[in-house]
Amino acid sequence: MSLLALLQTVSSWAPIVFIRDSKYGMPAVQSFHLLGLTMLLATVVALNLRLVRLALSDYGLSRVAGQLKPWTLGAIILVISSGLLIFLATPRKYVDSHPFRLKMLLLCGALFFHFAVLRRFTAADSVAPPRPVGFLVACLSLTLWFGVGWAGRAIAFIP
Repeated sequence: MSLLALLQTVSSWAPIVFIRDSKYGMPAVQSFHLLGLTMLLATVVALNLRLVRLALSDYGLSRVAGQLKPWTLGAIILVISSGLLIFLATPRKYVDSHPFRLKMLLLCGALFFHFAVLRRFTAADSVAPPRPVGFLVACLSLTLWFGVGWAGRAIAFIP
């Protein structure tokens, strides 16, 4: 059985069909997806602005990261779970979409960068990086996360 055939089978499950075919199902799931994306970008922007010392400079970097961590994780869970439901509702639309593939590639890169690289700079025992290094890290982080959003938006316009 091919991956697309498996996805088509999953897309015919009753809960997925209900979400896809009901009047309010897909708009509700998409609304939660956008809510999660907004929460995620807010926490990522706040953390990166603190990293480059443009905001929240009265607080330590590790303290800001610790305060934002539950919101970031909650937003990631909301975005991924709602995104999975959107994907499973019409998998053929997404499997063949170049912007979707780019979005998934950028999402993997952004998640890796956030939890592997950015985490090292925000650890409780880490020393604040020099301004140019912090600026570079913040720029890469924001580029990846905003790239995820832009690629996701392109899905609707580019086949």
